[in-house]
Amino acid sequence: MTLPTLADLQARFLADISQQNTQASYRNGLSQLMTFLVETGYAGLTAEDTPAATVLHDDILVVFYRWLNEQYSPHTIQTYMAALQRFLVWLDAADLLAPDFQLGKAQSRLKAVRGERGALAYKHRRPDPALPSVVTYYDHLPLPESNPAKRLEILRSRAIVHTLYASAGRVSEVAGLTREQVLDGRVDEVQIVGKGNKTRIILLTRQAMQAIRAYLKARDDRYAPLFIGHGNRSRGQPLSRQAIWKVVKQAALALDLHEATSPHAFRHFRASQLLNEGMPLELVQAYLGHADIGTTRKIYAHTRTSVLRQQLEAYDQSPEEALASLEQRRGEGNVGQT
Repeated sequence: MTLPTLADLQARFLADISQQNTQASYRNGLSQLMTFLVETGYAGLTAEDTPAATVLHDDILVVFYRWLNEQYSPHTIQTYMAALQRFLVWLDAADLLAPDFQLGKAQSRLKAVRGERGALAYKHRRPDPALPSVVTYYDHLPLPESNPAKRLEILRSRAIVHTLYASAGRVSEVAGLTREQVLDGRVDEVQIVGKGNKTRIILLTRQAMQAIRAYLKARDDRYAPLFIGHGNRSRGQPLSRQAIWKVVKQAALALDLHEATSPHAFRHFRASQLLNEGMPLELVQAYLGHADIGTTRKIYAHTRTSVLRQQLEAYDQSPEEALASLEQRRGEGNVGQT
């Protein structure tokens, strides 16, 4: 018998919730669960997998909680964790979890982690310092003249990774961009509706704008989304978050980068890079569209887009410059050991 997928089960679970606001918040939380499963490769999953609930282990509450803590505010985390816990209770009542899944044990583990002094006993996962090589990997791939489909795929990948690097945007924000928003690669400031339905600005570098223009020129179509599928079935459809994840993962595997390298790693890398270069913390938070609502409101009350642009230009590094800095630090480390 074919087991129902998690997506099917989530739809059935949400349909049982009568209150629209609760249903909407739980839908957002379970959407983040699916992103977590794909981006982390939980239980060996890949972007193509559509897993049944039996793939979940009784560590799921703890590992999902830790992943959320890397990127969301306490209030958002509480909401998303409530969605997962209620979903697990629903699955348990319907005997849809793995036979060895112990819901009480999973809840006790989460309670222990939340109760540890100083909040989480978990340190922020640092991105691979060679992450900019994901950008240069696609920049250096040759463009085949005799294979237009492959050429278009490479140009799309270049535009994607340059956009991720330049904007430090969430993968959902990058996937949702339209040609009109970026004016076919002719603007360096793009207004989007980000997490929590809040309007914010993401910034693009000259390299990102050039990569977008080259990709759109090769497309020769007028489909509205910026990044689209080019297969027979997916032609013209917006590229999914999982497809963008695969673009980054393909380069990471080829370059032997850390296995956790993902589109979201660009946000962590850029935040660390800009802070280390001296950009003020409040401007980095504004640049990222930080999830902390109170902090974000305070920042945007005093920070203009023009200031953000000046600061980004002052402290920015291109992918090539970031890699050169890495090599220099490695060289200095070797000198110190002699």
